[in-house]
Amino acid sequence: MNCFGLSHTLYIIYLLQFLVNGTHSRLNLKYAILKQTQTSSLQNDTFAYRQQTKYDVQKTMRVIFYTNNTKTMEASAFDDKYDLKGSGCSTSDKFAIVLHGWIQSCSDEWATSLIERLSYYRGGCVICIDYSVVASLSYMRLYTNFDTLTGAIASIILTLIRQGFDPKRGYMFGFSFGGQLASAVGRSLWPHHIIESIDTCDMAGPGFDPIAVDHSKAGRHVQCFHSSRDKGTFVYSCHRNIMLGSCGLKQPSVASQLHLGSHGLCVDIYINTFDYPFYALNATPSECWSLQKAAKIPEGYTVGYEENYDSQITGQIFVPTSLHYPYNLSKKELLRLLAKK
Repeated sequence: MNCFGLSHTLYIIYLLQFLVNGTHSRLNLKYAILKQTQTSSLQNDTFAYRQQTKYDVQKTMRVIFYTNNTKTMEASAFDDKYDLKGSGCSTSDKFAIVLHGWIQSCSDEWATSLIERLSYYRGGCVICIDYSVVASLSYMRLYTNFDTLTGAIASIILTLIRQGFDPKRGYMFGFSFGGQLASAVGRSLWPHHIIESIDTCDMAGPGFDPIAVDHSKAGRHVQCFHSSRDKGTFVYSCHRNIMLGSCGLKQPSVASQLHLGSHGLCVDIYINTFDYPFYALNATPSECWSLQKAAKIPEGYTVGYEENYDSQITGQIFVPTSLHYPYNLSKKELLRLLAKK
């Protein structure tokens, strides 16, 4: 009797445990399904939001073509094919891409000056990609659209490649935020399409540093000019890192060009390298620290846009600058500086 009662009790407990566990399992399964549905819905909402954001950004972007320093055509970033006859560009020519920075556009003075220099010295087709509507927002808003802009610009370049432009004849320049875009776009195209040459000027640091990025993967030859400590990046991973002025952190000329600051002077100096020699030091200055090896450079080496890139010259290159326009030092001034040191 007692045994029967005990067995019956154990059976009841087992049955209740089974029902509880079963119910608990069904609840877990129901919750898991509900959670999965909510996650899926959230992902769909996020995807839809991203697609809308991408559309909103791209619809304001313009692709502006220049030949012989003359604006020939302006197209939408949405175009999947460009009227190259109307642009005056030929796929057998070189092509250059120009990317501006925050609160800037393709109409900025430095952009029009660079387009003129590239047209004269390099020739071919010059294309400025204008995203000034997004760039006119706060820096944080622009930064949150970084991936969207990267994808949109990469799509534009892929469209050009599909129409016959050869990346081996390609060049890309980016200033500040545009410098980070140039690197990201180049890396997104790699390794299927490798832009031959990429130059950046004081690539933006805020929002991007200290994340280590291998900018050398952006193109076959990547050289980055550095000019400021407050707005420029401290990630020196380009094939060449050209440290302007005082260790790439400050420009003496900021005293006479306060409106530009050390950051803004970078692009002015880069443009001046087309017409004036900016001589490099053949060793790292004692007051400058270096995490990258110093480049071995020949006597009288000058920096700037380089048509025939010497891939043997890699590493950090220090280039002193002067107080007044065009901000370069003559050979005589450079020797005098070295003698003082």
